[in-house]
Amino acid sequence: MRIFIDGATLCGSDGSTGAGIEHYTWSLVSEILRQNELEDQIILFVPSQISKHKQAELLHGAKNVRIIRALLPYIPFVSRHIFLPLRAFFFRADIFFSPFGQLPFLWRWKSVITVHDVLIYDHPEWFPREMVDSFSTRFIVPSSISKASSIICVSKWTEQRLLANFPDAKNKTCVITEGVELGSHKEVEHKGRFPFDRDYVLMLGTIEPRKNLANAFVAFEHFLETHPEQQSQVRLIVAGKFGWKSQEIIESFQYKNSVHFLGPVTEEEKWYLLSRATCLLFPSLEEGFGLPILEAMSVGTPVITSRRGALEEVGGDVVIYCEPDDTDEMSFAIAQCVLVPEGIQYLREEGYKRAVKFSWSKSARATLELFHSISQNLKPNI
Repeated sequence: MRIFIDGATLCGSDGSTGAGIEHYTWSLVSEILRQNELEDQIILFVPSQISKHKQAELLHGAKNVRIIRALLPYIPFVSRHIFLPLRAFFFRADIFFSPFGQLPFLWRWKSVITVHDVLIYDHPEWFPREMVDSFSTRFIVPSSISKASSIICVSKWTEQRLLANFPDAKNKTCVITEGVELGSHKEVEHKGRFPFDRDYVLMLGTIEPRKNLANAFVAFEHFLETHPEQQSQVRLIVAGKFGWKSQEIIESFQYKNSVHFLGPVTEEEKWYLLSRATCLLFPSLEEGFGLPILEAMSVGTPVITSRRGALEEVGGDVVIYCEPDDTDEMSFAIAQCVLVPEGIQYLREEGYKRAVKFSWSKSARATLELFHSISQNLKPNI
């Protein structure tokens, strides 16, 4: 079997590691390459901005893989929707896999896509108007869902919302969760970049409205007001790229000396922050999966998150839940973690045990099994 993987999201547009879908693509594809059997050939399209070092890292331990890059300068629409499927056809691909949920218009044969969420259809108010009205949102994604032979959903919640928005996806979906590799992170020297003169509550993710930072700030302010002695002892650290309306969100915080915005962090820095945090505060309004809470649990860091989307699927009964708009409940949860650390020791222990159940190795194995079942016209056993 020949598997053509569209690795356009293996890195960020600037060649950096990226997060979100980029992290998913890199983690899943690198594991697929290692698990691939020799009788299967993988043709992997990689973006031109990926470095030789990162490509070598990706191919370490890989079996029977052929790398292809863009032959010509990138031309919007033409490169992706005409040239790319022609190359897949030239290599006689049996399966075309898109880890980011979009198929080229010209591809009409067997295919698998991953859908991470459909939030832009459920809650367009959480996104910039140009994204909501974009050609991709209005045409490419719906077309891809309609054409795909099978659709991977990263959670049961995502599957449910996908079917509610796109009924023609019925009987084509399967749930393959994201993962985390325990002990895979490396310690790094922060060299003054991180302010570790105090304990800290960590928020991790893009600064944008749906991450609910505004309510998180109110909750943290309330915690400091009710425990004034903690104003010089605890800091809120926000790590993540600056997204839509980020400036408005940042300016809403009053305790300027108690919050630190790091901006984007590297993969190594992310793990360093997670492993040293008093707790992870992740009160998102909705998530298709919620990988940061799984990553926090994998290093024994307690998690405060919301009862929304797929977050309860990931967190199970080993995280602290709060309503995303209940700032008093959120503030109390912060106080539990900061003031009574011995009282949440079980969250550290049980969170780690739960994280063990999720791995990129399992996800890659299930994805390869799906490819084989689609190729042989069998019903996926997932």
